[in-house]
Amino acid sequence: MIDVGHAKQSIKPRICYISYDGVLEPLGESQVLGYVERLAAQFDISLITFEKAVDLEPKRVREMNKRLGEQGVHWMRMRYHKWPPVLSTAYDVLHALWSGRRLSRDRPVKLVHARGYVAGLIALGLTRIFGSAFLFDMRGFWADEKVDGGHWSRSSIIYGLTKYFERKFFESAQGIVSLTHEGVSSFPTLGYGISSDIPIEVIPTCTDLDRFGPGPKDAALLEELKLTDRLVIGVSGTVSNWYLRQAMLDGLALLTSELEQASVLIVTRDNHDQLRRDAASAGLPLERLVIVSAPFDKMPTYLRLMDVGLFFIKVCFSKKGSCATKLGEFLATGIPVMINNGVGDSGRIVQEFNAGVVLPDATTTSVTRGIPAVRSLLEDRETQTRCRAAAKRYFDVRRGSEQYAALYRRLIGDLQTTEGGSQA
Repeated sequence: MIDVGHAKQSIKPRICYISYDGVLEPLGESQVLGYVERLAAQFDISLITFEKAVDLEPKRVREMNKRLGEQGVHWMRMRYHKWPPVLSTAYDVLHALWSGRRLSRDRPVKLVHARGYVAGLIALGLTRIFGSAFLFDMRGFWADEKVDGGHWSRSSIIYGLTKYFERKFFESAQGIVSLTHEGVSSFPTLGYGISSDIPIEVIPTCTDLDRFGPGPKDAALLEELKLTDRLVIGVSGTVSNWYLRQAMLDGLALLTSELEQASVLIVTRDNHDQLRRDAASAGLPLERLVIVSAPFDKMPTYLRLMDVGLFFIKVCFSKKGSCATKLGEFLATGIPVMINNGVGDSGRIVQEFNAGVVLPDATTTSVTRGIPAVRSLLEDRETQTRCRAAAKRYFDVRRGSEQYAALYRRLIGDLQTTEGGSQA
């Protein structure tokens, strides 16, 4: 295994890491910084991110600059633009290309790591400028997600254009990363010319197991939230987009009516007032519902208040390549989950470790049938241990970082071999 934390004191290969998610938002802090800070021990990383206006609070920007600087990471912070659609994204791509071209002035960039499709557009341009290797970290089938989510039509120009570039990403990349094995198994259906020599790694949305871990419930916080002596059914993160909001609220209402002393805690940045109205319409008693927001660094404390986590995701082709970040966080904290099957590898992992209840679908009928299994998990003293074991096996960010580091080394080595052969 590669020791990410103890690199030799030598000149580190330069990597350009591109994320269209900002590191000032919870997802980016978890799924970008979690890897970058560990990889920085072995590689000279320049990080290009796109930050949303709501996150650009001066103090937070200074703190992040300091944090990344201490790790030796060069942060190129771009402003994310949302309007007008398509044109704003094109502007962001061109801005990153113009700014990023300078990265190779003093020393060559060996690899460009593109996290997602928009980052992939930038990477296609920068790899030509740098003559570097290209790692396509796909994060799911984005074009099809847009269609499955009802945002695009399969006959639309934007869908056709995105699929054109998707082919470019797959056929131009020297390495590919998928979040799931289910996603990789779907590659042949795309009809792209992916070389059999291209390394393909499965690295799910990993979790920092040192931060997210089992522990006692915070008694003061329980009292503040009026959850003392309650069985807490927890929801973490958004309850919209790909998450089946109505089905989740219906399931939560059913669980609170069937499980003794049950209350619901939702920790989200979604609109709280609208969520309360929707919960009431679903029959969830508001006196049993607590909705709060929390910064990313406080999430482990809030998760430890929960006894079981719940989330349902829309089942469709594009979700074969998806892995919910919250799954690893729940399991790392020792919390069993109730989820629906058919989304990436999640159902298989939970079933392998008996770390939750995997429903065939998200209907209230399935939730009702799953309640005895929930009770059994809550009474089983080994449940927490099994959940933690699942997290260690599949979602440990150290293991994920080691996979990235090994892939970086391989791609850089292949590039140097190719360059050497071409000069011979």
